[in-house]
Amino acid sequence: MKTNEHSLAISDRRIHARCHNTEQAFTMVEIALSIAIVAFAMVAIIGVLPTGLQVQRDNREETIINQDGAYLLEAIRSGGLGLDDLTNFVERITITNRSRGWSIGYFGSRLPEVGRQIPLTNGHFIIGMLSVPKYQRVRGNYRGGEHVWSTNEVTALMRSISGSASQRFKSQEFRENAFTYLLTTTITPYPIFTNHIPSRNPDPIALARLKMAQKVAQNVMTNLYDVRLHFQWPVNISGEGGDMQYQVGKREQVFRSLVNGRLTQTNFNNFTNLFYFQPSTFAPPAK
Repeated sequence: MKTNEHSLAISDRRIHARCHNTEQAFTMVEIALSIAIVAFAMVAIIGVLPTGLQVQRDNREETIINQDGAYLLEAIRSGGLGLDDLTNFVERITITNRSRGWSIGYFGSRLPEVGRQIPLTNGHFIIGMLSVPKYQRVRGNYRGGEHVWSTNEVTALMRSISGSASQRFKSQEFRENAFTYLLTTTITPYPIFTNHIPSRNPDPIALARLKMAQKVAQNVMTNLYDVRLHFQWPVNISGEGGDMQYQVGKREQVFRSLVNGRLTQTNFNNFTNLFYFQPSTFAPPAK
């Protein structure tokens, strides 16, 4: 009797275990719903992934522009002449001079061709071209008894100076893989302070102070320049040499600073001059 009762108890436990396992299993409907939920989540994640990658790329490019902008702005302000490493990142500099109703273009490139071109073989030439002022007096030309001024537009096609090695690509062969931007430099001198004296008879002490303030203001403004760096990116380049063409994207950023010092010029050739800031030297007031 005990053996039969023991056998029946074991059999009941096995049946109960099988019934319990049957109650805990997933049905095909539940499995199908689970797969649908996972698939919906994966579609949402994959849809957001390109947006995240684009945001990461934009942040990386803005970081490069901020670092390059600060570096180039300081190089122009200080008149740096030994920055020969810039030759690895400057593709071309174009100076468009508007005088007497027509435009003349001066080009600078690492491999210059014939014509009005400056070889960008060292940092001396690069900084000199980037520092060309917006307004330049045309020597020997007068109109109505006044000096004739020409307008310069300076643009530089550059690759990223800072950033990772995967975006710099110093080698000319892999130029199309580098992050490229268009730099426009605008150096504008401030207008000269006029010697305005009140028509009425002022107090002698006040008049002396006014004349002294005018001399100080005139001296400061003679050596005061507004430096503006305008970055535009991304840039898609096509063609080589004189047939090079490029398209500029819609992203942009501007760096501005005031420079107090003398802007000197050197005669490079018969076509254009190179300019350099000397912060520790000041020009006499213009007459």
